[in-house]
Amino acid sequence: MSVLTAENLSKSYGDRKIISDISVHIEKGEMVSLLGVSGGGKTTLFNLLSGLEAPNGGRVILNGEDVTGKSGLVGYMQQSDLLLPFKTIAENVIIPLLLRGEKKKAALEKARPLFAEFGLEGLEGYYPAQLSGGMRQRAALMRSFFYSSELLLMDEPFSALDAITRGSMQSWFRNIVREHGLSTFFITHDVNEALLLSDRIYILGGVPGKITHELKNSIPQVENPELTEEFLRNKIKITELINNE
Repeated sequence: MSVLTAENLSKSYGDRKIISDISVHIEKGEMVSLLGVSGGGKTTLFNLLSGLEAPNGGRVILNGEDVTGKSGLVGYMQQSDLLLPFKTIAENVIIPLLLRGEKKKAALEKARPLFAEFGLEGLEGYYPAQLSGGMRQRAALMRSFFYSSELLLMDEPFSALDAITRGSMQSWFRNIVREHGLSTFFITHDVNEALLLSDRIYILGGVPGKITHELKNSIPQVENPELTEEFLRNKIKITELINNE
């Protein structure tokens, strides 16, 4: 059974149809990416999957249950880290636990062992403004993990980082996902990022937006996979598909 399935989702704002008849699925432990041009409806689709908005047609199934239009059931990490500036990093990451009714002391105890794993050990008492962009994104990811340790939706989570920090975060994130067996679905405009992180890649194109292609991806198991011929062939193929849209 898929962790998450979207069946024939459509969404309009007034007379403008943003996405039409979109069906996608994410299997347990899978990393899936969504590529497409800006303004094609990728964020709208994620808002429907997360329950922040209700579709005009179609439904969302989470672990076999219809959750269409229901929010707070999956972790959703958006482009901005959205950390509360007046709360410490520890206070920020435990917000999902507090929203579920856990006491602050118990929530902090539950979070404590994971700070080292998420690269935040020793920073628990810091405030967001005191951390680098990469560290804030780690905190935002840890907070999303507490919303759902099974499924994460991520909307261009590394786009605001510089190239060196971004590469480091991608490698670290891949290890975190594999270690915890997370299922992840993420938006990216970066073909390299999609090829480095994904088991499968969806391409969204057209007006209104539709899934035009679904591609299986095999990451070369070498130190620099982006330099291999297989990687470059796949990059050229995907770039051509997107350009044709």
